[in-house]
Amino acid sequence: MVEQLARQLAEELINSEYGKAFSVAKKAYDEDKEAQQMVQDYINMQNNFQDKLGTGNVTDEEKDKFYDDINKLNNAIRNHGTSGALYKAESDFNEYTQSIMNIIMTCIQNALTPENAGCSGGCSTCSGCH
Repeated sequence: MVEQLARQLAEELINSEYGKAFSVAKKAYDEDKEAQQMVQDYINMQNNFQDKLGTGNVTDEEKDKFYDDINKLNNAIRNHGTSGALYKAESDFNEYTQSIMNIIMTCIQNALTPENAGCSGGCSTCSGCH
C-alpha cells in the first residue's frame, strides 16, 4: 500500500506544473544540438583540467585561466535559451520535490516524536506539518 502511494505521489509530482515545465524544457534541450555541444564542451573542459591537475604541473595562471574560461562557458550555457530554461526548470522541480519530501519527513517525525514537535501526533487533527 505504501509503495503504491509512493508511486502515485511520483506521478503527481511528474504531472505537477513543475514536472510538466521540466519535461517541456528537457524536450526542447534534447532537440538543441548547440546547447548539447556547449554542455559537452563544459564537461570536456572540466575533465581535461582534472587530468592536468593530476599531473601536478598546473601554474596559478593556468588555474586562473581555467576558472575564468569555465565560468564564461557556464554563464553562456545558463543564458542559452534551451539549456538555461532546462537548468531553471530542473532547479524548480527539484526544489518543489524537496519541499514535498520535507513535508513528509516532518509529518513522520511529528507522529513518531510528538513531544518534540509540540503536537498531538495525530495527523488527522493537524492543520499542517509545515
